[in-house]
Amino acid sequence: MTRNPREREIIKILTGIFGKRSRFPLGFNDDVAAIPSGRDSWIVLKSDMLVGSTDVPPGMSLWQAARKAVVATVSDFAAKGVRPLGLMVSLGLPGSLGRRGIREIGLGLGRGAKEYGCPVIGGDTNQSSELIIDCLGAGEADPRKLVRRNGALPGDVVAVTGEFGNAAAGLRLLLSGKNLVLSKNQSLRDAVLLPKARLNEGLALASIGAVTSSIDSSDGLAWSLHELARASGVQISLETLPIAKEAVRFGDAYGVSPARLALYGGEEYELVVTIRREALARAKRRVPSLITIGRVLKGPPAVSAIVGGKSFSVAPRGWEHFRRSF
Repeated sequence: MTRNPREREIIKILTGIFGKRSRFPLGFNDDVAAIPSGRDSWIVLKSDMLVGSTDVPPGMSLWQAARKAVVATVSDFAAKGVRPLGLMVSLGLPGSLGRRGIREIGLGLGRGAKEYGCPVIGGDTNQSSELIIDCLGAGEADPRKLVRRNGALPGDVVAVTGEFGNAAAGLRLLLSGKNLVLSKNQSLRDAVLLPKARLNEGLALASIGAVTSSIDSSDGLAWSLHELARASGVQISLETLPIAKEAVRFGDAYGVSPARLALYGGEEYELVVTIRREALARAKRRVPSLITIGRVLKGPPAVSAIVGGKSFSVAPRGWEHFRRSF
């Protein structure tokens, strides 16, 4: 039986048809697209689609889903150190959705837009069989300051803007119907229902001029590390795993590996960056939540870890559409 292509295979097929972005400065594999608008200025664009059946777990309200759609778009701008200036939003709405539901979606979009200072300036609406929210963000950047994926160098430090695992743990509680347990743990609940984009942190890191590569972790920490390694042609060696204490407690209580939650969960929206070693102290002063987790080594692209005296290879796995759904 022929297997249907998954998300990254689909992207490869389509980009092969479209050809290289020869006239544009960023390739298809970076977090955003850029169009030169002057010698010292790029227009930066990013679109991100939220689909009800795959991106909205049971228990998430329409308000929370709409806000999450904004967060997902802003997170990619954060990874580049670019402030989004406005959003165009296209909505696919089920015919059964009433005025109350439409208003709830609008309020969620408005809340996200206000949080990150990027107002909704237009868009489109259409009828669809399920909820679809597609956000297109636009910003402007100095090309010398925008942080790409492909600049990591041997000797750089690998760091993240926060701990991992809470979103994966919270999602497991939602899917298992343990809403009462989830309601008593604000960290797990907020990680799933009220995620945050690290925009201020991304802007601060980009401003020091020492971040050599960056990516957002919405597809999972492990996958994000592999993306940086592949784009930069380097190896990444982890010396610690940034596991949230709540995820550790969840793993102990329900027999789930906390390391697996942190590495392969996805939907975290932290930033994964490489920084020149001599600038690490300065970066931590600007972003106190920054956690050093490893280093960049010379060699073919790969991600490995030596944690607690144990050495293991980190598999290139993470969230991928067309593979699973809620």
